[in-house]
Amino acid sequence: MQTLNRYLTPILHELERFMQCYPLSNEHQIIKHLQTQKISPFETFSLADSKDLFNAHFLCMHALYQLKKQYQLSQKYRLVISAIQIQRITINEVKALSESSPTSLDSTDPLESYYLNSKHYFDTQKAQIEGMLTSFWQKYLAQDEKNAALAVLNLPANADAKMVKTRYLQLVQKHHPDKGGSNQAFNKIQQAKTVLDKAF
Repeated sequence: MQTLNRYLTPILHELERFMQCYPLSNEHQIIKHLQTQKISPFETFSLADSKDLFNAHFLCMHALYQLKKQYQLSQKYRLVISAIQIQRITINEVKALSESSPTSLDSTDPLESYYLNSKHYFDTQKAQIEGMLTSFWQKYLAQDEKNAALAVLNLPANADAKMVKTRYLQLVQKHHPDKGGSNQAFNKIQQAKTVLDKAF
């Protein structure tokens, strides 16, 4: 089985240096730093290429989860890894946060086993990566459309199907052209309801 061990030592060393300076950062900042420092193989990745982007992402996350394990063993720091930020906190900060919110830092990370399995780095093909990217963008755009439709109906982001239906009926009554409303406003409400019907 292929491993990523040949890359890990310099990556982990540089990650440790980076986290000392920037205990709160994100994956993009880390990858850019590793590229700037010419840490192998990051200096060879072109982030415009989907396979290189996947490899940079996977290798960065793999190394972060390895560092997280090292921190757990040393019991000096805790590494919190999420989609939007990477944060290194001291054990004392962990204790203080745990007391104020007991479940926030103790939850298991379902992605950890994925990123610690180097098989995914070597076996994931370009077509699979393209599929993942397409799926991501479809979900991202669908979320944008949903938010825009909720705004048309003047509903909060956490609105459910029942709230949508109730608000839709209120607005249709108010803006229906047969009741003196505007065709344009009525059509906008109809389109928003169509989008939201797909979302729920």
